[in-house]
Amino acid sequence: MIKEIVQFTEALPPDTFSRNLQLKEGLYIFLDVQEENGEIILKNVDKKGKLKKEDFGIFTKSTEMNPFFENCKERVSFIDPVSSNKAWNRKFFGVACNPYSLCFKKELYLKEDRHNEEDFKKSINEYFKNSKQYQNPETKTLAHDFQMYLQSCLWDFLLGFDEFKDLGKKTVFIFLKNVDILTFEKPYKNYLTKNVFNKDDYNEKLNEKVFGISDNLNGFNDKKRFLKHQTSALKYNYRIRGEDAQCIWKFFKLVQVKQLPNPCPIFVDIKEDKLNRALVSFHQDGKVDSYSGMIKKLIKEYDKEELQNFYLIFFQGTKGSRIADIDFVPLFRYELTDAVLFEPFPLGGRIESNNINNIFQLQEAVLNKIFNGQLIKKEGAWIRYFDDIEPAPKYHFTDAICNLMMQYRKAIYDYVYKAKYESITCRMFDEMMKTSILEDIRIDEFKNEQHSRSYQIKEKLNIWFSLYNYFSQNKNRENMVNKTVELQDELKSIIENENLHIETDSQFAFASGQLIWKILIQSKSANRSHALLEPFLQKTNVEQYKFAIAKTFDMYKHEFTLYPKKYGFDKLMGDMMGFVPDEKNMKNMLTYILAGYFSESII
Repeated sequence: MIKEIVQFTEALPPDTFSRNLQLKEGLYIFLDVQEENGEIILKNVDKKGKLKKEDFGIFTKSTEMNPFFENCKERVSFIDPVSSNKAWNRKFFGVACNPYSLCFKKELYLKEDRHNEEDFKKSINEYFKNSKQYQNPETKTLAHDFQMYLQSCLWDFLLGFDEFKDLGKKTVFIFLKNVDILTFEKPYKNYLTKNVFNKDDYNEKLNEKVFGISDNLNGFNDKKRFLKHQTSALKYNYRIRGEDAQCIWKFFKLVQVKQLPNPCPIFVDIKEDKLNRALVSFHQDGKVDSYSGMIKKLIKEYDKEELQNFYLIFFQGTKGSRIADIDFVPLFRYELTDAVLFEPFPLGGRIESNNINNIFQLQEAVLNKIFNGQLIKKEGAWIRYFDDIEPAPKYHFTDAICNLMMQYRKAIYDYVYKAKYESITCRMFDEMMKTSILEDIRIDEFKNEQHSRSYQIKEKLNIWFSLYNYFSQNKNRENMVNKTVELQDELKSIIENENLHIETDSQFAFASGQLIWKILIQSKSANRSHALLEPFLQKTNVEQYKFAIAKTFDMYKHEFTLYPKKYGFDKLMGDMMGFVPDEKNMKNMLTYILAGYFSESII
């Protein structure tokens, strides 16, 4: 995998790593510091001694890019510390690591315990002292003069700088003006060469080349014993060259500036560099594309058969700072041909899509519905396959739904993104749909003569029944869409014909659902929510189940008119109560009970 990341990074155009870089909000300053007659002075000032206007500016989200800020952006790509603990001074100046730049957050400068001129100057001295090992001999004088000016003059300079006073708590970026970009870049490359490794203690020299442990790929947990690998045969897993470590670091920088989708495919065949280049080029306009959007573009430009043999990496943490999951995908299937949604429970034709044409439609229109829309946002703006998650009752994301997502989201991720179709079985799909539907029934409210979760429940039932035979291990499964229609027709015939009676367990369960709905709607209570169905669904024993229905009917019997001749309700109630099913556990007939309850009433 390391080899593939290195190849991927090396194959990209050089300007890839700065093209989509976004400037941070803050004050940007260029100082032209030079020595004259043994004195270090600031050259880019006007007649009043004020810094020239073309050499500073405040950048905000609404600021338009111009040549000055483009110049700033070019330099900003060569200042980031590898990590906070490898900054040259963490007290004030932890934002940058370049001897021709000094950056700090004004909020640190303003804190009372740090608003001290002497402390400020000592931190500048520490910063440049730690930078000396990375400076080039021919340009050390420039860095020295810059340091001397900053130590002696920066404090007073800032106090008298109006733009600094009005900055709030944003960041200050100071650059030495009289260095070209190549000179500016060199010490930063030297810094990277040494610091992309985790610790010097782990480095080994071989043929004058230093090999070490990549800081991006390894986090040593010496003080966290339960996070350490206790059974590894080797103390360290894999040392790499400094050049390769820099490539890996650059790769993670692409993730942080959102030039790569998440998850990100790395095609392993060197011939497929065109695909690797393409997926980066899709992000060059400054807009973040989702993984699904990127796949759609690749399919338009290349043969879909080429979407194979790639490593898939899912990033997590602050700005994608670590890998949450990595796996090899030999073949990716985008298009689907056999996933069709029907409406045995009418929603006025409003079901999102009759035909599920691709894997991402299945993810959004089917799998995301199970978790009440909390797994992904439309078009993949965020996906929560590996995030820490908490219940959010405001969005109907209850404890039960949250736990359900925690239990099954990795299997869904493998199914959608890695084409591991065995990761979701019919039994798992049943469990997800059943739990989600029962939870919607539990939290349903009846307000303004409407059920708050009725649409969502029927939508999920449509999904469940439509894809009842879709996932793996689906042998001998009934077609629940057709079965629901059949049961409606069969029970209509039983109602209309005195000589026909309930004969199967499915007819019994479906009829009981119809009867429960008919009885419950007789209630005059202000809260006739679907939650009233819960007590029936909790019964496992057939006789107890029948007794619960009979007891509820007894409560509302005055709402039913007694006719000389039996009509639909009487006939169905008598048949259901008199039938003894072969299945003795009512929970095994849940699908038919729900189908009867939420189907259109045949009575």
